[in-house]
Amino acid sequence: MQSADKLTANELEIERSIAASDMYRLLAMLLNLPTQEMVDGILNGSFAEDVMAIFEELGFMDNRTETIKAQLDALQEGISDKAEFFTAMRQEYTRLFTHPKQPAVEIYETLFTFKPETKNQQKPTLFISPAAMDAQRCYKQAGLMKSKEANEPEDHMATEMEFMAYLYLQKAKALNEGNQEEVAKRDEQVKEFNELHLQKWGVDFFESCISSSESGVYQTLGQIGSAFLSRML
Repeated sequence: MQSADKLTANELEIERSIAASDMYRLLAMLLNLPTQEMVDGILNGSFAEDVMAIFEELGFMDNRTETIKAQLDALQEGISDKAEFFTAMRQEYTRLFTHPKQPAVEIYETLFTFKPETKNQQKPTLFISPAAMDAQRCYKQAGLMKSKEANEPEDHMATEMEFMAYLYLQKAKALNEGNQEEVAKRDEQVKEFNELHLQKWGVDFFESCISSSESGVYQTLGQIGSAFLSRML
């Protein structure tokens, strides 16, 4: 990797767009049911290396990201039984996000932003809520079609993170090709989705992960997501 002072403005923007795409994709991965690959990345240190490299490429290094690094290092050093850690991660994921009666943190924009105390407001229905339907509109407008295998509403946080990863990757490709019209289109799509969706719940969602989790993994996920989105939004 070239040092920042040797990069042209365009090269620097490409690097930052790719870094943003990579972080959104990492967050999406962590917001799905834990896999063995995810556990391996946490325990062998590769996940921590990726996170800190992205923060550095984006120019986001500060006291908060240094704290995140310390938390990631502590996670890696504090686990002795991989199988036990894997099981505990899955149990905490379920408690936080997919508990059938009362998840600690709603992972759908529709439910996270629902205010039951609001007078005459009925609990919205997933899949056909305004947030889910507008997210679907944004995805289609950007050239993405829902997979037939996908069975989650479009306003699942992992899906919204995947979408942002896609937009920034497409922007990087357009920058590399010198296609300014395409760059402008992707910038506008990022701006629109942020304003209509992520600015309404993104940072608050990750802050809720910090406060609601009983696991160092998901507390750290919350710290990463909050620190990242606070700057990106």
